[in-house]
Amino acid sequence: MKRQITFLSLLFLVTTAFLSCKKDTESTKARIMGKWSVNKIVITGNTSDAANGTFTYGKTTDYMDFKSNEDDQVELGLSGQRTIGTYEGTIDSFNMAFPEEGSSYCTINTLTENVLQFTAKVDKTNIVKVYYLSR
Repeated sequence: MKRQITFLSLLFLVTTAFLSCKKDTESTKARIMGKWSVNKIVITGNTSDAANGTFTYGKTTDYMDFKSNEDDQVELGLSGQRTIGTYEGTIDSFNMAFPEEGSSYCTINTLTENVLQFTAKVDKTNIVKVYYLSR
């Protein structure tokens, strides 16, 4: 009888712990997490005029993937080149960093289930990039 009570108590505790855990669907990180298609990127502030402008993508190989791993990685795949960086979400914005360009401070302009548009200001430069993403 003592074993049955102990077993039922453990079963109750495990079930309660499992059911009480809620999935994070509210935070910025949870809402941007996953793979997005890159439609276009509008770049301004470069010293070279050739590096400024609207760069249109839309191939299935052009993507930005906010990973859910412990390292908070973001993977950017454009025109067959893949770059891996990191990101960190706050309440209404996030920061991301890529080895080639450094840190960017990102403000979300639009965030729905299928659309993500954000403005990234590259640290210590005048470069501003507006990303247009969709799922």
